Amino acid sequence: MSKANFDSDTTEIMAAGAVLYRLGEDEIEIGLIHRPRYDDWSFPKGKIEFGESFLATAHREVLEETGYAAKFGPLIAEIQYLAEGVPKRVKYWAAQAISAAKPIADIEEVDQFEWHSVKSAKTKLTHEEDRKVLKLFKDISVGIDKYSTLILLRHAKALKRVEWIGDDGDRPLDNRGQIQSEKFRSIYEAYGIDEIFSSDAYRCLETVRPLGRDLGINVGIASDISEYQYSRNKDKPLKFAKKFLKASKDSESIKTILLCSHNPVLPKILKELAGAMAVDEINLGLEPGDGWVLFHHEGKVRAINFIQAP
Repeated sequence: MSKANFDSDTTEIMAAGAVLYRLGEDEIEIGLIHRPRYDDWSFPKGKIEFGESFLATAHREVLEETGYAAKFGPLIAEIQYLAEGVPKRVKYWAAQAISAAKPIADIEEVDQFEWHSVKSAKTKLTHEEDRKVLKLFKDISVGIDKYSTLILLRHAKALKRVEWIGDDGDRPLDNRGQIQSEKFRSIYEAYGIDEIFSSDAYRCLETVRPLGRDLGINVGIASDISEYQYSRNKDKPLKFAKKFLKASKDSESIKTILLCSHNPVLPKILKELAGAMAVDEINLGLEPGDGWVLFHHEGKVRAINFIQAP
């Protein structure tokens, strides 16, 4: 990863993309695009559109520029460099191709797509920055296609306790929280969600019901991850979360599970599942609508990504 010293008065270009991969007969293959405007070979990426997150941008750009639907894995890198004198910041994820190819959206923007071995991709890539990203991908790529995903999502912004006269379990989302709940699909669909579970608190159910509706997934109600249950038995939410890591290990099935719960509950789960790896993440805190994405294999957490609330 490289850094550059930028003038604080210069507008920064923000973009996102992915190292798209698939399993070849003997090794992982990397998808590269050719851009006729620049006559270069690179990874699929593009500028963030208004209201998009980095992850949503990367997910959209992969489909548009390669024609492949993809399931996203861990964040690989965040790089900064000067593009024609303008500072640019780009985030790259690992993403596995999960569909047959469809036509590229705009052949004037991308006119060729090719699969390469990692060694061949290193030679084919035009820019040194991309070769550095490829190296970072290679460093984490062993077993990456077998990673399952556990998403720990804090409920969206709710009414304050002092503003609600009823039972706390019935406290709803406020206006901002309702807007946030409609934006989660654009972020989390990149991970290929299979199941969604929510605390029985109304604010949690309100948070993920739009996501379940949009993805065609019935939301399961799990009182074990409620704030009330946590106050009575702090180990119950952990046991609920652990069963997904165990199931993945025992059956070797690859799934993405999303749990929507509360601030005191989720840091406890993260700390117990990820150990020392989680310290920095927990210290940064978890605001309403924030999430942690845990990538795990053989019962162990291999990577953690933080997702900021929309």
